[in-house]
Amino acid sequence: MNEASNQTGSEVWQDLVSTALVGTDRRTPPAAGEFAAPGDSPAAALLSSAALMSAWRRAGNAGSAYSAELVGEQSGQAGQAAGAPEGAPVAKSAAVDARPLLPTATSARLTALVASRSEALPEYLGAAAKTGCRAPAELLPPLFDYARGSIAVRADLMKLAGPRGTWLAKQNQQWSTFTRFAAAPDPEAWLSDKPHERIGYLTWFRGKDPASARALVEEAWTQTGLSAETRAAYVEALAVGLGPEDEPFLEAALDDKSRQVRAEAVRLLATLPSSRFAERMTARLHERVQVAVEGTAVLVTLTEEITAATEDQARDGIGEGWVQTEEERRLARMQPSYWLEDLIASTPLAAWEHYGLSPAELLRATAANRWEANSCHRGWRSATLRQRESRWAEAFCAVNAATDMLELLSDEAAERWCLSVVASHRSQCSIHSAPIILSRLGRPWSDPVCQALLDSIPAYLPNATRNDVARFFGMDNLAGRWMPPSFADAVAAKADQIRAELPLWAEDLDDLAAMLRDRALMLAELDSV
Repeated sequence: MNEASNQTGSEVWQDLVSTALVGTDRRTPPAAGEFAAPGDSPAAALLSSAALMSAWRRAGNAGSAYSAELVGEQSGQAGQAAGAPEGAPVAKSAAVDARPLLPTATSARLTALVASRSEALPEYLGAAAKTGCRAPAELLPPLFDYARGSIAVRADLMKLAGPRGTWLAKQNQQWSTFTRFAAAPDPEAWLSDKPHERIGYLTWFRGKDPASARALVEEAWTQTGLSAETRAAYVEALAVGLGPEDEPFLEAALDDKSRQVRAEAVRLLATLPSSRFAERMTARLHERVQVAVEGTAVLVTLTEEITAATEDQARDGIGEGWVQTEEERRLARMQPSYWLEDLIASTPLAAWEHYGLSPAELLRATAANRWEANSCHRGWRSATLRQRESRWAEAFCAVNAATDMLELLSDEAAERWCLSVVASHRSQCSIHSAPIILSRLGRPWSDPVCQALLDSIPAYLPNATRNDVARFFGMDNLAGRWMPPSFADAVAAKADQIRAELPLWAEDLDDLAAMLRDRALMLAELDSV
């Protein structure tokens, strides 16, 4: 029999493949339920199990009732499957979902959208999730397959799927991470032997009860065999609901033997302005770094030459080298620039307020003072990403609107950025950067943003090619997906306004207006649910 009788079907298949690779003389093949080949050697048993599991895979690895019965775990509550031998393993069933089913028309719409991989699916799925209904069971496998490529829809999908969706996600390894998006994950997930299930539950529980979630981590911390990756993931999960009461645990984590764990502890401690770690790093910064303004230039220099990190500094992450390899770290430790970059990357960004300059002004530190400026920019960038500091991210976006910095902007800052760059700027650069900037906006787009986009058309048209216009208004179909349907008439009116002079470009606006009207009809179906 299979040693791990509670394996899901996909896990049994992977176990079979692994056994075939290493050979049945070195590993016992897993059994597929009660099936056994007549006669038989381990090799024959493996082939028989593989044949049965192949049929299961062809039938669909969608966590079907058959697969659950085949490899499910013992449960006295689930009852005995029809026709199954007495005492045979029985799978647990999904909890009852008392919510009403989605109307037939809505389910049919979802089926069509997921089959065509429509760009309108995320919006429709979100609207359907708000109806308080549940999705039909047969629709869950295709929706789950779609969600494998779209993290953004998983929360709405798990809300629509309910407890059946949580149960189903556990039956297929490719969907198992979806459980962390469930409204109420199964508490038994914390007892799972799969780290991603424990981490998913911990992240959810941390959002509900930070103190109790931290107590779970502290209890698990002493268990033997806990990998460095898992310990680091536990620390990372504490970012949800992080507060001063987490400091003692994180301070202790600075002494962990794993560099990965220490890095996560440093990242979180730097966001606690009243922590002992923040005070130590701030004191080091103010003692060793001076800032001077000369004309338009900002000079950041060290007050004395640094040759190596002390033991206390190394404990706080200075000299750890968060991005380099071991060999690169060994060489870099000989460079003062390395020390300065680590100091800045691990220090709360609020400590720079001491010098009386804004983030935008500090970013003016240039090659005028060579390596110090480069170290500062790298350190500030790392600190901004680690601490998820939106004010510094906005300053970085003014220099270069990189995607990782745009993700840190608040919705208000992103809209302000969009209006200033896309709507008022008149260069071709604005057209080509539009998809990056607009993809960060809150959804659906606000009326001021949509109106500014339409108002900007005369400014862009004289120098734009048709591809430019299609890119601007198509925006990889961003406008079609996130401009409110109520703007359909305004878009159509703008198309009529430019049609005589620029008929081909007006066609792009006609297409956009048609897409908005289709979305309006689609969403109206849910009004009566």
